[in-house]
Amino acid sequence: MKISIVICTRNRAASLTQTLQSLLALRWTGAYEREIVIVDNGSTDATRATLEQFAAQHPETLRYVYEPRTGLSRARNTGIRESTGEVIAFTDDDVLVAPDWCDEMHREFAADPQLCMLGGRILLAREDLQPVTFKTDERRRTFHSPHDFNEVYGANTAFRRRLFETVGGFDVRLGAGCFHASGEEADVVYRGLSGGFHLLYAPNVVVHHDHGRTTLEQVLRLEYGYGKGLSGFTMKHILRGDRTALRILWWSLEGWLRRWRGKPEDSRDLQRRSRAHCHGILAGLLLAPFYFAFGDGETKPSSIAKTRSSSGSTVAG
Repeated sequence: MKISIVICTRNRAASLTQTLQSLLALRWTGAYEREIVIVDNGSTDATRATLEQFAAQHPETLRYVYEPRTGLSRARNTGIRESTGEVIAFTDDDVLVAPDWCDEMHREFAADPQLCMLGGRILLAREDLQPVTFKTDERRRTFHSPHDFNEVYGANTAFRRRLFETVGGFDVRLGAGCFHASGEEADVVYRGLSGGFHLLYAPNVVVHHDHGRTTLEQVLRLEYGYGKGLSGFTMKHILRGDRTALRILWWSLEGWLRRWRGKPEDSRDLQRRSRAHCHGILAGLLLAPFYFAFGDGETKPSSIAKTRSSSGSTVAG
């Protein structure tokens, strides 16, 4: 088995350096092959120079790929096409992986040939960070229902390649760099669960997330984006006649007023977060029909099965 670690980055040379250092320090049992593919999504800072230096020092492990078309989903699709592993693991450019991260991931996929979607535990890297984009659940769980689309987060996920060859890649109309600024991972997992694949949450696969958000205002922008992503990804499937997505959106809207008002015991900050999320849902709903009524957003399996030189440019060493 070969594991391809894909990281998409844009103008984050400093944090990316720390991420790469943690990846290159990973323990490795030698029972599998591995590679690191870094997709530079149009950076204008020192990212290219930083990555070329790392690639020169580790030419057999690390490859630098340039994707000029902005958008996290586009960059991830490029990473899938450029990688060669049976398993494709994604983490972010502000993450520090645990020393056994890759070994534990390999152990899970090797133990279950039918496993095609995996998510792991995400801990906060610093005490001063706002409590967002983390998952500390220590229960090992397997999910089969499309309703469980939101049980894993993009900072620590892995997919067997045949999942993308079956359900297609990331929707380029979702995720960072788009109006619907999130929901791209949820959309892939939802399509996988709807297609009969199961999802494993493995708390032994651990990363530490240094997301950099220390103020409430930063969190409110994040919650607004989450709301837009939720309405965007569900409306996409609703427009195709998907009743499960319709129920998910309905339940979200049903709880909208409760979240807006907040509970008496909720803090003012939590109420503001809920309202930002709800604003995002409404904004996403208003524009989703225009974004998702036509096209497939590069989510057809054929969009992933392209040759390596079909998009982006590769610089190795």
